[in-house]
Amino acid sequence: MSTTPPPEPEVEVKTVDVHRSWPWVLALGILSLIAGIITLVWPGVTVLALVFVLGVFLIVAGGAEIGWSITERHTEGWGFILFRGIVDVIAGIVVLAWPDVTALVLALLLAAWLIVYAVMTLYYAYRHRGEERPHSGHFVAKGIAALVAAVITVVWPGITILVVALVIGFMLLFWGAVLTRFAFVLRRQPAV
Repeated sequence: MSTTPPPEPEVEVKTVDVHRSWPWVLALGILSLIAGIITLVWPGVTVLALVFVLGVFLIVAGGAEIGWSITERHTEGWGFILFRGIVDVIAGIVVLAWPDVTALVLALLLAAWLIVYAVMTLYYAYRHRGEERPHSGHFVAKGIAALVAAVITVVWPGITILVVALVIGFMLLFWGAVLTRFAFVLRRQPAV
C-alpha cells in the first residue's frame, strides 16, 4: 500500500466579467421598483393578478398532466395522473371565474395554517415548561402571535389579503433598491 498522497486535481479558474452585466441588473432593479410602486398604489390589483396567475397556472399544469397521463396510459397509475389533471383544470377555471372568492379562501387557508401552527407551538411550550431550555418563552410568544394573526385573518380576511399585497410591494421596493445599487457597483468594476 502506497503512502504517497494522490496528486492534487487541477483547478481551472474562470474569470467572469461582471462589469458587462450591470445594465441587466439595473433593468431588473428598475422593474422591481416599478412593480413595488404599482403594488403599493393598487394592492387590490396585485391580489387579483396573483389569483389570475394561480388560475392560469392550474389550467396549464392540469393540461400538462392530462397530456402526461395520455402518454402514460399503458402504465399503472395513469388514471390518477389524469384525475389530478382534470381536478387542476377545474380548479383553475373556478379560480378564474371567482377571483374574489379565491382570495378569500386563500386568506382562510392561511388562518387555518396559523391556528395549527399556534396550537402546535403552544403545545410544545406547555410540554417543555419548567425545563432549563434557552429561549423557551419565545415559543409562547410565537404561539400567541400566530393565534392573534389567525383570529384577525378569520375576522377580517380582506385586511389580511391587503397586508400580504403591501408586504409584497415593500419587498419589491427593497429588492429593486438593492439591485439598482448593486448595478452601479458592478458598473464601477473594471472590465476584464
